Amino acid sequence: MRRPHLPTLAVIADLHGNLPALEATLADLERAQPDAVVIAGDFVNRGPQSHAVVARAARLGFPAISGNHDTWLASLAHGVGRPEGWDSPWWTPARRASEELTPDDLAWLEALPATLRVELPGAEPALIVHGSPRHSREGMGRMLPDATLAEALAGVEERTIIGAHIHYPYERWVGDQHAVVIGAVGCPFNRDINAQYGLFTWDDGAWRFERRSVAYDHEPLYEAWRACGYLDDGSLASELMLLEHRTARTQYVPFWDWAVERGLPLTRENFAVFSAERD
Repeated sequence: MRRPHLPTLAVIADLHGNLPALEATLADLERAQPDAVVIAGDFVNRGPQSHAVVARAARLGFPAISGNHDTWLASLAHGVGRPEGWDSPWWTPARRASEELTPDDLAWLEALPATLRVELPGAEPALIVHGSPRHSREGMGRMLPDATLAEALAGVEERTIIGAHIHYPYERWVGDQHAVVIGAVGCPFNRDINAQYGLFTWDDGAWRFERRSVAYDHEPLYEAWRACGYLDDGSLASELMLLEHRTARTQYVPFWDWAVERGLPLTRENFAVFSAERD
């Protein structure tokens, strides 16, 4: 007897201005043929093609939610909340990304909801978030204690909560709730430079998570960093974000935190010291 069709759901996120990674993911989705696809936010920043990614995603018509970078860059584009030294090379990536967003891009990003409930026939509903149900910047990864995650999930009706934000795949059960983080399409931090997303199958009364890892040609992305002017002013921040794509390891934020904690300037010399200590 043929097994009945099992509902399938794909969730992609953290596209981060990386059009080649998005295109490779879309090609893999064509092969996987899930019943539904949802985009869980962070279309922009950290990569050199924010406008191109937003425009492509908007044409797809997939249900989507916003991420913390989406709301932040929309505010920056409107001149709200710009940090001190906004015109300095340290802020070149965010400045350029916000400047390339068109009015249509901003309207589309600002209309996205913060969370989304997905209901497929024959399966339990799942809740899609960017970080956690209570905040887009609160990732549900290994750094969040079980007790804190339980607080973040309090009041959530759905048994399966699917998020992103931390750029590496991770899943665990807290009580009777299944929290899954899918990894990143555009800028992963698990030392796998492929585009990554989550494919879920409803089987035996639960959503089963499969991490998809999709190889793609990175050279067009690296060329976009140069062609779009992100490196023209000697921006260390741009170099660190490019290094993140090359290594699939977070660089920018850990170095920034390390330097601030020690009262040190954000220089290449200090990054070399940070890297030596870190490794």
